[in-house]
Amino acid sequence: QYTQLIARRIREIKVYCEIHPFNKISLNLIKKLNPTGLILSGGPNSVLDKKSPKISNNILKLNIPVLGICNGLQTLALQNGGKIKKSLSREYGFAKIKIIKNSKIIPKEWLNKSINVWMSHGDHLSQPPKDFKVLAMSNNKVISIIANEKRNIFGLQFHPEVHHTYMGKKIISNFVIKICKAKNNWIIEDFIKRKIIEIKFIVKDRKVVCGLS
Repeated sequence: QYTQLIARRIREIKVYCEIHPFNKISLNLIKKLNPTGLILSGGPNSVLDKKSPKISNNILKLNIPVLGICNGLQTLALQNGGKIKKSLSREYGFAKIKIIKNSKIIPKEWLNKSINVWMSHGDHLSQPPKDFKVLAMSNNKVISIIANEKRNIFGLQFHPEVHHTYMGKKIISNFVIKICKAKNNWIIEDFIKRKIIEIKFIVKDRKVVCGLS
């Protein structure tokens, strides 16, 4: 459900985006889609599990901005030489973070304040990868935002897409608009009209059963 919410937040700022399962998208397909950026959403798996989802290092060499959220941050960090530790207790619910270093991804409203965010994780980043800076820490001493600004790779330990996180939509917007430089000219109504025309063309005079949600 977090993945769907992330996509919704991006579409709310009038930017087109697509959701692809990690095990069904190839490097060639990503090249064909030619995205302005990638977001790795969270998930229930521990990155310390051998069967946990991985991201191809070739994808990280495409020179496009990447944002890892929760499990996505941990995957990025671990595969770039960072260290992940199992937490003694799962951190779930509200937490407060403090900005240590400013960055283009961080809303200006967050500076010099203690910010409410929504956490949901069992593991945590104990040591960031080389060339990554720690931008924020939580009140529980958990690394909450990391960045390699030269490569435009960012990681958030919290969930910016939920309404519990103060101005979370702004940090998503900063990544999508400022960093990825995506154009916010996509309108959901236009998409719906195109899809209706497309479905009518495929269906013609046949009957259809549609199941939603």
